[in-house]
Amino acid sequence: MEKQQAQVSFVSQAEPRIHVIAEYHLKNTGNQVLNSLDVRLPGRRFNPAELTVLWDGAAIAQTPSADNPRDTLLRFPEPWAINSRHIIRIAYDIRSDSAEQRSIGFSADAFDLPAESWTPALPQARGLFGFGGVPPRKWDLVVRVPQGFLVHASGVEKKHSATNVEMEFRFEQTAQDLNPFVVAGRYREARQELAGNQQVLIWSRAEVNSQDLQRAGESLSKTLATYESLFGSRGKSKSPLWIVECPAAAGCFLQRSSLYSSLLYGAETEGSAEMISRDTVAIDPRVPQGQREALAGPALAAGWLGYGQNPGFYEQQPPMSALPSFAAALAREVSSGTQVRREIIQRALAQIPAGASRESNGDPSVLRAKSLLLFYALRDRVGPEKFQKAMQHMLYARQSRGFDITDLISALEEESHQSVGPLVREWIKRPGVPEDFRAMYSQSTARQDSLAQEATP
Repeated sequence: MEKQQAQVSFVSQAEPRIHVIAEYHLKNTGNQVLNSLDVRLPGRRFNPAELTVLWDGAAIAQTPSADNPRDTLLRFPEPWAINSRHIIRIAYDIRSDSAEQRSIGFSADAFDLPAESWTPALPQARGLFGFGGVPPRKWDLVVRVPQGFLVHASGVEKKHSATNVEMEFRFEQTAQDLNPFVVAGRYREARQELAGNQQVLIWSRAEVNSQDLQRAGESLSKTLATYESLFGSRGKSKSPLWIVECPAAAGCFLQRSSLYSSLLYGAETEGSAEMISRDTVAIDPRVPQGQREALAGPALAAGWLGYGQNPGFYEQQPPMSALPSFAAALAREVSSGTQVRREIIQRALAQIPAGASRESNGDPSVLRAKSLLLFYALRDRVGPEKFQKAMQHMLYARQSRGFDITDLISALEEESHQSVGPLVREWIKRPGVPEDFRAMYSQSTARQDSLAQEATP
């Protein structure tokens, strides 16, 4: 790829839609003539409509790839000669009614495109020594939106122009930006300067109450400090964080983050939040202003744990998928008091029947509760300090490569000089949770209740 560019245009009239044009200037730098090329188009989550693919300005045939059903095979009208250049132009619409339900944020006056493969990709050429598909060192993402929109996107803003009806933003992308993202809409912006030179920008439809903003800032400061302590620094520079009201009134989440909300905040909590880029959290607009910073906790943790950095982050399986929520639970203890730990553990234990059958491990709610509780058990086993060192050890060792439970076990055993593998295997494979764990926290609850009764006049 000698040159590439992606253009995103938001059309709000009639039926809202996002029009995407991706253009690639290619050169055959190999030693073989090519007859076809694989292209990976946006998948089911974005469900592109009105798709057109042009090869030097002319439509080109598309067929499913026999090697990978996720890819599309483009057959050239004439062989692609060595050292010759061609241009592929791929255009499509993402419509509010065709995108997978609640997979992206969409309304008449706001939208988001998360950092998750909404642009096409050109995999390397087939064959044992196939290569290619690597973007140029720098390329542009162009975003066109109606007047009055705020826009936040990956990369560095290079240029901003406007007419009476439209604004155009040009963002320079590099390899550090990985998957591009865009969030834009008619938002009001509130800025906060937190401890540690951390800036947070809050985008909402309505004005944020100053008292709510102050409380949110205090809570966020404690949450971010907890993550810095547990995971290490998020990066060399303290880049701003965005908390953005989800564009869709009914929320815009795939439920993967919100499934832990009832364990962390109680069954009465409605709504959730989800990371849409490494520095941006979309939060359910149904959540009251004063509660949003708390619900953003698990999503913010994903910024430390690999969102947009580690290739396997999106497919993280239990128990590791519970790690962001566990980090948020620790942050809640810091900001709201140690009784939070007991409340969360009791809610999780209530999801796991005593004397559970083997089949219970297949129940998603039981699996989530067990996954969250496993991190409490591991931290109890090795101690908070060793657990923290092991976490940072794992994240540093597996930087940009993803991690799983075996990596965590290795880091815990190296830092604590204890064998934790058997505990993890027992926890995952056997039904229920170990009786000593349940008994310990049941006794703790009974003791807390007794002390509360004695203190009541």
